[in-house]
Amino acid sequence: MRLFSNAVVRTFAPSSSGSDAATLAAATDTVPDSVTAPDSILVNGETIVAVGTRAELLDIAASESSTTAALASAGGIGATTVIPGLEIEEIDCGGQVLLPGLVDAHMHSVHYADSLTDLDLSNVRSLAEAVEAIRERASRTPFGQWVVGSGWDLNKWDDPRYPDRDLLDQVVPDHPVAMWSVDLHTLWTNAHGLEIAGIDDLTADPFGGEFVRDDEGELTGLVREDATDLVARFIPEPTREEQVERLDRTQKLFLSQGLTGIHDFDSIASTLGWYDLREADRQHIRVTKYLRGPEVPWAIETGWHTGDGDGWLRRGGLKLFSDGALGSHTCHMSSPFPEPSAHGDDVSDYEAVSDESTDSGEQDSRNLSAQESYTYPGTVPEDVLSSEPADANYGIAQMSEDDLFENARLATEAGISVAIHAIGDQANHHVLNVFERLRKTTKEAEEHFERPLRHRVEHAQFIQPADVARFAELDVIASMQPRHCISDLHLLHLIDESAQLAAYAWPDLLAAGAHVAFGSDGPVEPANPFAAIYAAMTRANISGEASTSFQPWRRLSAVEAFRQHTVGPAYAAGLEDRRGYLAPGMDADFIVVDTDPCVAEGLSGSGGASGSAAGAQGTSTDLDHDGLLGYESEEALFAHAEAIRDTTVALTVVGGQVKYRA
Repeated sequence: MRLFSNAVVRTFAPSSSGSDAATLAAATDTVPDSVTAPDSILVNGETIVAVGTRAELLDIAASESSTTAALASAGGIGATTVIPGLEIEEIDCGGQVLLPGLVDAHMHSVHYADSLTDLDLSNVRSLAEAVEAIRERASRTPFGQWVVGSGWDLNKWDDPRYPDRDLLDQVVPDHPVAMWSVDLHTLWTNAHGLEIAGIDDLTADPFGGEFVRDDEGELTGLVREDATDLVARFIPEPTREEQVERLDRTQKLFLSQGLTGIHDFDSIASTLGWYDLREADRQHIRVTKYLRGPEVPWAIETGWHTGDGDGWLRRGGLKLFSDGALGSHTCHMSSPFPEPSAHGDDVSDYEAVSDESTDSGEQDSRNLSAQESYTYPGTVPEDVLSSEPADANYGIAQMSEDDLFENARLATEAGISVAIHAIGDQANHHVLNVFERLRKTTKEAEEHFERPLRHRVEHAQFIQPADVARFAELDVIASMQPRHCISDLHLLHLIDESAQLAAYAWPDLLAAGAHVAFGSDGPVEPANPFAAIYAAMTRANISGEASTSFQPWRRLSAVEAFRQHTVGPAYAAGLEDRRGYLAPGMDADFIVVDTDPCVAEGLSGSGGASGSAAGAQGTSTDLDHDGLLGYESEEALFAHAEAIRDTTVALTVVGGQVKYRA
């Protein structure tokens, strides 16, 4: 057995999960004077035996042992002492805060692993910088090999214009290039890459995708949505052995950030990679693995069923796509995007781009003031909203509602739950229609396979007001990513204010009784879950500027946001009886950190208690219309949120084993 002691234990457990007073008190993370707060957790194998004081747990350990012994002293955080006779290993948590392990409910593990190796364009601030970074990487790449990268976001560039293949052709003529946008929905390639893929000006757009062309009908080098597959399939993948090593490095990063599990939405490469790590006894983080479309025939033939697997590698559902992304202007909306032509201005001269003036005294008319950028939407001229040219862009519907239904029906009948990507409000509306049509099939499949098949909407960023309640009515999980809200602040002017959409509406969904699960969509966003909790609390940019907060009445308390990273993913995976909180019989997955999400200076007792109680019981109250969440001031709220954002993880324990130690 292992005893993790000398900690401030926050169980996040519902009141019915334990029998002792300390556990019951910890359910709401508030402890009456008459109750001694828990400071330790006793673990046997991969399971929690008890939560309580060190003395209480040593008595429990002694009662299960044939001998007793004097207690030994542990020194320093993470220090281990073996207590003779009790055969118990004691690990000192240094007086820090012990919390349930966090789970990322939407991750792309292989893409994340690749992003740690490929060219990172997330920090470039202009088209010229991006081209120069690509040129420099190509200079260090063997002749003729692909130059691959990701992270570019023209919406954040000083000169926000669409990139063009001609720029790449000038500086990287001898290498095929593939640069993914930050949202992974647009690929920027050059003539060499298009040639290898067999794509030319006469190639037809596939359904649900687009080869962007200029006014003359020539390819610009931008490839969107499903069309990207026709290029990406020619990019050499790492060997299976190399992929395993990449995944191993990536899981170690996740563990260091407090993640004890992920829901992985990447393709067959990640399925094989995690399988290989599991077989080699090198998997240290729990994985619920979702399928992509091409894997479905294999999955049905081999008997893949949602919920099968073991405690470390579990089978999830099938991911389908309804639309694209906001940053690429391809999410399916009920109102058109106010945007220029897809190819933008003529930027075919690399020298001209490189020599452009960057005089900070001149503000591009496309760069909006802070006040305008962060008011929803506040920046779309009325004449643009009221006009609808023939080529108005409503985004891309990657599949029709009927096609989505047929694919979802086939999977459900085979015992595979469905997770459908939907960002735009029209996409979310169609997806909810699909799940409504699927109710009878789902019920019959659940009875046949004797397990829950919990369907999900991935992202659910913009929702029509009448559709909010439908998530709860249809028992559809909203799998959402708080970092998207604050990363999209500069894009919200693209959304039609008159539609009155529920945007990044976590509290709305919870108030309606829907289940919400938080993740990162990594590598689209960094995996750090504490930064996601900050985003949910503030809805302001990552640097902590309160003036940038978007719809502050939709903020979420730290406790509630934390639960959507613990209980939320557990429920989505059908594991709510094993994970999500700390109590006897639950999996021993927890972390030790330096910041307490439940207590802060300036957080009133009523505010903290109500937030914690709501979190503990899985219920939610009305929207917090002052946006303060029980804090005495905006400054107090941001001080706590920033402390959570900057949390340092000291220990990560998965299955009762220390998997990370700072």
